[in-house]
Amino acid sequence: MYIKHKWLVTDDDSQGIVVLVHGTGEHYGRYQHVGEYLNRCGWDVYTGDLPGWGRTSGRKGHIDSFAQYTDTVRAWVEEALEDAAERRPVFLLGHSLGGLVAVRFITAYERRGELAGMILSSPCLQLKLQVPAWKTQLARLLDTIWPTLSMANGITPEMVSRDPEVQRAYVSDPYNVPKVSVRWFQELHRAMDEAWKQRKKLDIPLLVLQAGDDSLIESAAVERFATGLPHCTFHLFPGLRHELLNEPEKNEVMQRIEGWMTAKKNH
Repeated sequence: MYIKHKWLVTDDDSQGIVVLVHGTGEHYGRYQHVGEYLNRCGWDVYTGDLPGWGRTSGRKGHIDSFAQYTDTVRAWVEEALEDAAERRPVFLLGHSLGGLVAVRFITAYERRGELAGMILSSPCLQLKLQVPAWKTQLARLLDTIWPTLSMANGITPEMVSRDPEVQRAYVSDPYNVPKVSVRWFQELHRAMDEAWKQRKKLDIPLLVLQAGDDSLIESAAVERFATGLPHCTFHLFPGLRHELLNEPEKNEVMQRIEGWMTAKKNH
């Protein structure tokens, strides 16, 4: 079972829908401020908790297949497309793991041409966080014999944001999950490999926003991924940490996202 949620414009005058996909270990509730900002700008937001995270049932931090993520996003996107009914644009916004999920979903999605565009925030396309060689080798072995074995994900609150309030909330949040399974780790790497192989299929308008001081994701790799893609705009935020939407400069980031969507909507 997955958990879905909507932040809706109150005056019934929505100019479009944003489907938001969260990152590793977190849940949609950490984006309430994003949903409220976009609502004030006239955008409905459809989101939810991905399998294994937040309020979902089942084993936390575990998936059997990356397709569980992309299938979930497909359900959210198709509901948004149905509700938009060709009158309003639909955008897909993914952060970190959610960015990787968005990429893997879009490259295989037969209706991607119906979307107005996609926004990626510090997308998980190459890890910078160093995983010990022994842990990588052990994960390959255990993937076949004990795929549900959980390990700490290695993410600290200082890695996600420079904001002390965000750091404190990250630690105390009961819906944050600090561990991932062996199978999750292997599926993540397989999905990253496929994202690079299929990147040329990203033929819809694309905005890629990358944190310059990202200790989780290799920012230079994200820029390489974006370079040369048609209809792609890349922007690096020097000095910002991984969670661009939770940094002190988050309003600047949200303004850039909203401005880009408005420009695409009116194009």
